[in-house]
Order: sequence, then structure tokens, then C-alpha cells
Amino acid sequence: MAKRTTAAAAHWEPGDEGDDSGALKILELLAAQASLDDIDEVLLRAHDRGATADELAVIHRAGRLGRTVHGFLDRRRRREADLAALLDTARELASSCDVDGLVKTVAHRTRALLQVDMAFVALLTTGTGDSVIRASAGATTSLHIGLQLPGEHGVGAVVRATGAPFWTSDYQSETRMDHDPALDAAIAREGIRSVLALPLHHASGTVGVLYAAHRDVRHFEPDEAALLGSLADLAAAAIDKAQWLELYNAEVAKLEEHSALAMETIETERWLEAVRDHIIGFALSGQGVVGLAAEVGVLLDAEILIRDHRGRALAGREDTWPPLPPPSPSPRTPMLLDAGTWQAAIWAGTTWLGHILARPRTTLTPEGERMLAYAGQAVALAVGVGRGAAGVGGFDSHCA
Repeated sequence: MAKRTTAAAAHWEPGDEGDDSGALKILELLAAQASLDDIDEVLLRAHDRGATADELAVIHRAGRLGRTVHGFLDRRRRREADLAALLDTARELASSCDVDGLVKTVAHRTRALLQVDMAFVALLTTGTGDSVIRASAGATTSLHIGLQLPGEHGVGAVVRATGAPFWTSDYQSETRMDHDPALDAAIAREGIRSVLALPLHHASGTVGVLYAAHRDVRHFEPDEAALLGSLADLAAAAIDKAQWLELYNAEVAKLEEHSALAMETIETERWLEAVRDHIIGFALSGQGVVGLAAEVGVLLDAEILIRDHRGRALAGREDTWPPLPPPSPSPRTPMLLDAGTWQAAIWAGTTWLGHILARPRTTLTPEGERMLAYAGQAVALAVGVGRGAAGVGGFDSHCA
């Protein structure tokens, strides 16, 4: 049955031009980037008009050459489209510094460039030699993100060992690699037959493997491997940069955290220094132990009790406190007596004078503990300021 006349060939009619007219028409069709069907239409019309054997020989030869040229032009157009896609990919990769975003872009671009059922990117894990799928494109359930791939088996192992592309048209029967039962089962569940894998290699080393997979038998061409190799090179450089940037940002975040803690510590120390100066100044103002106890109570938001070395209450109401242990020398550092009572010793040089006790209304912070220690020092200073009388606020000069 004769083919339908196409738009590109419809205006050509056989005439007296001779056997050159059909060949010329084929050249015109090539110049117009017509399809192969248009070229075939010229051949059919030549037969239909009853062209001579010599005319048909010329037209058929022109048709064969036309198909060859058409193939060259078609491959060139595909190559130009592939290069344009690579350029777009390079721009997209250059604008991203996030590893997850980069590998997702690479997976989707791989699937689109090679027209495969699925594509995925696996990045190496530190120290183990295994890799983990970080991105995938195409419908998949078994080869999901987060799946760990063994470092010594499968296509990826061959690619990492050789540093070169590897492809197979029938994965399950492939003998050029070591198979892993679990990985083979996952690939079988997906119905994958053909796989093309390339290393993601950069100056600093291999960062992972790029995979293209198809559910039908497919013999990948060297041009396809070269195209995907160019994408893999772009991806490896971008991923390597992003990984280093992530490490850098993590270190910067740690430094910022340490810096913030250091600044907080400095501010706390300044505040504690101001509190200490205030307490010491209050003690030196001559307002006595009772006044000092009241001031410390405000600063700590606590009930304060000051006892001498004999256990006598010199400031505060002892009857509101739970039973306290007999007084005895203790370190200057505050200590917790029970769930709510803190005690700091009062020392004047090597002489133990007694204790200052606090029952904070909220949990006593480390800063509060230091303030209580300052209060003990301030009480000792208040005693020194008041010396000259027989006793100072109840303290006498015979403390142990």
C-alpha cells in the first residue's frame, strides 16, 4: 500500500527534469530538516510515475546518502541538545551548595538525558567502603534513599576499583562482578535488567557512584557513557565542594557556639565580679551582719541564717529552719546539706568563725553557689571592720 504524501514532498511532481530531479528533491528535504518519511516518499513517487531504471538507481543512491546525512544531522542535533542540557546542569549545580539538593538534581538529569527508567546516586560512607543511596529518580521501592550498598559487590565495586564506567545489559547474569544476594534481590524486585554506572571522581578522590538503570534489555552506547561521564565529572566536583563546605560550616558553627559560650562565660564572670564587689562594699560599709544577711537574701532570693562557731544564730530566725547539724569547720566552698539547704563556711584567714546558710526559693545555680561563697567572705570582712568592740555582731575572738 502506498504511503500518504507528506507536506514536505507533496509539491514535487515528476517532470522532464530527468533523474536529477528526485536527487535534488532529497537534498532540498535534507536542507529543510525533513524526516526520513519525506525521503521515502520521494522514492515511492518515483516508482509510481514509472521512472526508468537509471533514474531509480540515481534516486535510490541519493536516498541512501540522504539517510546517512540525516543520521549525521540527527546525531548532531542530539549532541547539541545533550550539551545544552549539560550546560544547564552545570549552571544548576554551580548555584547549589547543598549535597542533598545536588545529588537530587544529578539523579533527575541522568534519567532525563539517557531516557532510563530510574537513576540514583550513592555516596561513599567514611571508613567502611560501603555507599548509601542519597538520591533517586524514577519509580522505585527497593532501591530507596538511605539504602546501604556493599562496598565489595555489585557494579559499584567494579566502578570504584577501576575508576571507569561499567555497563551491562543483563545484570543478574553478569559475570564480570561479584554479586551480593541482598542487592541482587532488590534489583530483581525492581525488574532492572540493564545498568550503567560511573564513578563520581574528583581531584580529592572518589565520592560515590552514579547509576542509570533500565527495566528492559538495553545495550548502552559509548556515546551515552561519555555523556553521562561528563555529567558525573560535573557532579563530582560540585559534590566534593559541597561536602567540604558542609564540613567548613559545621566547624564554623562549632566555633560560633564555643565563642558564644565564651562570651556568656565572660559576661557571667563580669556580673559575678560586680556582685562580689557589691557584697564586699556592703560589708565594709559597717551595716553589720544582720544587714549583710538581708542584702544577701535579696541577691539570692533565699532565706539566710548566719551562725557562729557555737551554733548561735546571729542573723535570721533559726526557729523557721529544719534541724541543723552541730557546727564544725568546713571548706569555704558551699555544700548542700539537704534538698533545700546550702551552707558556706565563714573564715577569717585560718580562723573559722561559723557558717552562712541559705534556703533558696528556686534551685541554686552555680553562680548562686559562688555568690554564697562571696557572702561568707563578706561576713568575715564585716567582722574585721567591727573589731575593737568586745564582739562583733555576736562573733567573739575565741573562734577555733
